[in-house]
Amino acid sequence: MHGWGQWYVLAAAAVIVVCHLGGRRGRTWPVVVLLCGVEVAAAIAVSHGQDTVSWLVDQAVVVLAVFAALTGSYLRLRREFVEQGWARARAARLRERARIAADLHDTLGHDLTLLSLQAAGLQVTAPDEQTREQAAALRSGSAAAIDTVRRIVDLLDVEAEADVVAVLDRARAAGMTVEVTGVPPADRFLARLVSEALSNAARHAPGTPVTVAFNGRRVEIVNPVPPQGPPEREGTGLSALAARVRRAGGSLAADRVDGRFRLVAEIPPGIDEDRGHGDYDTGRLRIRRMLAGTVLIPGAVLVVVATGFYAWAVRDASMEEETFGALRVGMPRAAAVALLPAREAPVRFERGYGPGCHYYTDGNYPLAYGNYVVCFEGDRVVRLHDGTGRTE
Repeated sequence: MHGWGQWYVLAAAAVIVVCHLGGRRGRTWPVVVLLCGVEVAAAIAVSHGQDTVSWLVDQAVVVLAVFAALTGSYLRLRREFVEQGWARARAARLRERARIAADLHDTLGHDLTLLSLQAAGLQVTAPDEQTREQAAALRSGSAAAIDTVRRIVDLLDVEAEADVVAVLDRARAAGMTVEVTGVPPADRFLARLVSEALSNAARHAPGTPVTVAFNGRRVEIVNPVPPQGPPEREGTGLSALAARVRRAGGSLAADRVDGRFRLVAEIPPGIDEDRGHGDYDTGRLRIRRMLAGTVLIPGAVLVVVATGFYAWAVRDASMEEETFGALRVGMPRAAAVALLPAREAPVRFERGYGPGCHYYTDGNYPLAYGNYVVCFEGDRVVRLHDGTGRTE
C-alpha cells in the first residue's frame, strides 16, 4: 500500500486542487488528460506489483478529483448566472431611467416653464425698477434650468438598443458640443458608458465642449472642468459601469488632469449584458443540471470503477460455499488444489496466517476480498478459515 506517505498525500491533494481550478475556469480537456494520466500511472503501478488496496486508494482520489472538477464548474456557472441576473436588472434600470426622464420632462419642465412665464409677467407689471430686475434674474435662471433639464432628459432617454452613434447624435441635438475622433464601435455597453459620461458632463460642466476619442474598443472622453469643478466622488452610474468593466477584465479610470475631466476605458469584447430571457432561463437550467451532475457523476464513476474492479477481482478467484465445505484439514495438497480457483483474491484484509496460506473470495461486492483461507504445510492442508461468518 502507499503507506499514506506525505508525498503521495501532497500529490493527491495537488490533483484534486488542479481539477477544481480547471472546472472553475472551464478547462475540461486539461482535467480529462490529468485524470487519464493518474489512471495510467495507477495501472502501471499495479502491473509492477503494487497491492490492490493501493489501486483502490488511487481510484478514490480520481473520484474526489472528478467531484472537485464538477464543483468548480458548478461555481463558475453559478457566477455567470448571477451576472446574467444583474444584467437583467441593469436592463430594467435603463427602462426605468427612460420613464423617469419622461416624468421629469412632463412635470419639472412644465413647472419651470410656468415659473418662467410668471417671472416674465412680473417683469412687465412691476411698479419699480428693483422688482423688475429681480424678476428678470428669476426668468433668466428658470430658463437656464429648463435648458439644463431638457439636456439631461435627452441624455437619460437612451433606449437599451441604442448604439454609440445614436447617443452622440442625441447629445448634439440636446445642444452639447461633442467632437468625435475615430470610428465608434457598435456596442450597447459602450453606448451606455458614453451616455453616462455625457450626462455627467451636462450636469457638472454645462456648456463645455466634450471630446470623445475611439481607438478600437478603447474610448477616451475629455471635457474642461468649470471653476467650481465636478464632485470628487463618481456618480453611482459611472461607478456601477466601472465595476462591470473590471469584472469582465477591462479597465476604467476617471480623474482630473490639467483642468480637464478625463475618462479612459478599455472595454473587453462580449461585455453586452442584456442577453435576453432565453439565455437567462437556459443558464438557470444549466445550473440545475450541473448541481445534479456534481452529485450524480462522481457516484456513477464510483459505481463504474467498483463494477469493473469487481468483475476483474472475482474472475478465477471465486469459490462456492459447497467447494469450501468439501475441503478438510489433512487432505492431500493435490486433491485440494484440484478444487481451488485458478488464482487468489487480489484484496486481502485478513493476514497473519503464514506464507503457506492462500486467499479466495466468495464473490462479495464490491471488493471481492479474500474471506476463504486455505493453509498448506508440506503436502497437506493444515488450516481452513471461513471469513464469511460461517463456522470453520
